[in-house]
Amino acid sequence: MAIPPTASGSSALIPDVLEAEQERSSAALTAFKRFSPPTFNGDVKDPWLVESWLATMEALFEDIYTLEKDKVHLATHYFDGSARLWWTQVKKNHSLEPASVTWEGFREMLLMEYFPESDKRKIKEDLRKLRQGSRTVREYEREFTRLVNCVPSLVHGDRDRAEAFECGLRLEIFKVIHAFRLKTYEEVLDRALWVERGNAIAREEREAFEKYKERDKSKKRASSGSARQSSSKRPPRPQRS
Repeated sequence: MAIPPTASGSSALIPDVLEAEQERSSAALTAFKRFSPPTFNGDVKDPWLVESWLATMEALFEDIYTLEKDKVHLATHYFDGSARLWWTQVKKNHSLEPASVTWEGFREMLLMEYFPESDKRKIKEDLRKLRQGSRTVREYEREFTRLVNCVPSLVHGDRDRAEAFECGLRLEIFKVIHAFRLKTYEEVLDRALWVERGNAIAREEREAFEKYKERDKSKKRASSGSARQSSSKRPPRPQRS
């Protein structure tokens, strides 16, 4: 039976498409290797090691504009030891293709495996208690992000993240931010930095004004002292007979 032209054409294109995709994927891996990404062996179940490795990968993805469909394939290429065995088993048990797994889904699976529940409970508690205190907004933001990345299930969506971050801000900043009723995490962070900078400028101006007043007082005291000293040195008036 003769094959219809359309069917013949599409079947002939499939190998070409697959070959082109393989070449593209290989080129992406070659480019990725140039940056010497760190390996993850998973021999020690330390949540901070997992988070640090994930953060490094995500920063690299952003720097070289990695496609979403390439992220899991590139990252798992740098698995070693027990982590490589774990990933092989996951793919086998769930019949997974790396290209079909989103980065968020992969991140969640990895944290579930290498993040003990006891550590997760402690970090959840640390996140609930986290306050800015004497930190700068940037220092507080880094600690907040580190904890949230380890327990993403605790913060549901951008709005929830924004509210959690806002609640931990120092009171003088929180009062201003809360009045704006901001909706996104990016807006809250940006406005908190803005308020912090404004407070710092106001504080510098107050300190400069206080120093100016103190110098002015010192000058007046010095001037008054010299006037008294000058009057005490005047010769006595002659007495009239």
